Amino acid sequence: MTPSRIDTHHHFLPEIYVREVGLNLLKDAMPNGIAPSWSAEGAIAMMDENGIQEGILSVSSGPRIPDAATLLRKCNDYAAELRSRYTGRFGSFASLPLPNIDASLDEVEYCTTQLQADGFILFTNYDGRYLGDPHFAPLLAELDRRRAVAFIHPTQAPHDTPHVAPASVLEYPFETTRTAASLIISGSLRRYPGVRFILSHAGGTLPFLAPRLALSIEMMPGGLERTGDPYEAMRSFYYDTALSAGDAALAALAQVARQDRILFGTDFPFAPNPAIRHFGEVLEQTTIAGINKPDVFRGNAARLLGRPATRNG
Repeated sequence: MTPSRIDTHHHFLPEIYVREVGLNLLKDAMPNGIAPSWSAEGAIAMMDENGIQEGILSVSSGPRIPDAATLLRKCNDYAAELRSRYTGRFGSFASLPLPNIDASLDEVEYCTTQLQADGFILFTNYDGRYLGDPHFAPLLAELDRRRAVAFIHPTQAPHDTPHVAPASVLEYPFETTRTAASLIISGSLRRYPGVRFILSHAGGTLPFLAPRLALSIEMMPGGLERTGDPYEAMRSFYYDTALSAGDAALAALAQVARQDRILFGTDFPFAPNPAIRHFGEVLEQTTIAGINKPDVFRGNAARLLGRPATRNG
């Protein structure tokens, strides 16, 4: 398989980051309780096996860590080094030391002007504040000014996880839904239309709950004035397909997302190779209207990130 796909949901685990956050955090995110490992060589082998030309690197977990600005700067520099060392195989969504707004604005400037990052990864909540919270307004305004890409990734919810399933199975999709609703209901999507938000995992449960959310906004005092058409707000997001390439998930996504805003994603290395291969095959075989496979696998991400439309460009 000639590598041509662009994987917008591709994590990396710099050694310095793993040492700082510890393996327990990584193990807790996995249903099997085993922390994933990562290497550039292993990532490229996975990509070659699955027809992926380029993975857009991002750090997956967003815990409170001491001196986050220093640690994440090192992670962002390392991502830039990997981009240079393995030309054409990696891009990057840079990390920000949120909830510190001033430090994050500094990192946006540095990563844009010095590292030419493709965008930024934001987590669904920070200390229980979701992305539509006024606390994040200065950052969203700056990302809007720069027409930046913001990849939204779930993290631990600000409450205890019920003993039903691991957080990554249920709480993570719910987290994505919560912060997407926060951005819509707060009016942030209308105030900052230049930010290109990507929602992980086909939007979590947002496509399924779209009618319920739209009705609720219509019933809220001033709701429609803040949000505009709720369905248009939901269509303004980009959505990746990581761990979501099944008929039910894709059919729901196709009803909510614009055809040109569905992106391919794997969730490597948190998704193991057999799962990546399986979800890729399911996506390849789907016949659901609204899922244009060449655009999902490459075209949409190429337009969003400024890549050639075809492998050889």
